[in-house]
Amino acid sequence: MFNITDEAKVYVADLFAQQDEKDLGLKVDIEKAGTPAATVTFNFCFPKDLSKTYQTFEFDGFNAYIDECNFDYLKDSEVALKEEGSGKKLTITAPNAKGEVPKDDAPLAERIKYVIAADISPGLASHGGFVELVEITKDMNVILNFGGGCQGCSSVKSTLEQGVEAQLKARFPEINSVRDVTDHSQTENAYM
Repeated sequence: MFNITDEAKVYVADLFAQQDEKDLGLKVDIEKAGTPAATVTFNFCFPKDLSKTYQTFEFDGFNAYIDECNFDYLKDSEVALKEEGSGKKLTITAPNAKGEVPKDDAPLAERIKYVIAADISPGLASHGGFVELVEITKDMNVILNFGGGCQGCSSVKSTLEQGVEAQLKARFPEINSVRDVTDHSQTENAYM
């Protein structure tokens, strides 16, 4: 499924040798798999805590655990060791992690989710925020939920109308409106 260079295998095995826990494994996951915002993560894990959908990949000095739902996204991937300043860091090249741009005949919800992930969320992320599609009504109203720094933000109305709605309606003229169903009374993490 994916290749780990010999140098990276030795590096990871050394990391495991330095741990006091004997039952640790390496969990390889993909956050937001199939979207332009996809990122591959490596974390220590206890295999007993993983769901049954995780498969074991044995290496000399450690085991890696990957959820079956990520197999296609990790196909043709390579884990390597990169020199960074005076240290080293694991890197992964995962050409299939981000998925493909939905075709023009894909369901509208799929195309909207892709645009949100590719074009809208990166801008909101700079303020610690995000937006997600809740539903598309039969009247072609797009219902969104804002979170993170956008929840409770005093600028969310202008962000919705001048940013998100403008982008979505320009891309998808069949949309009548874009509405926000977020509870903005929660302002703990709001970007101000």
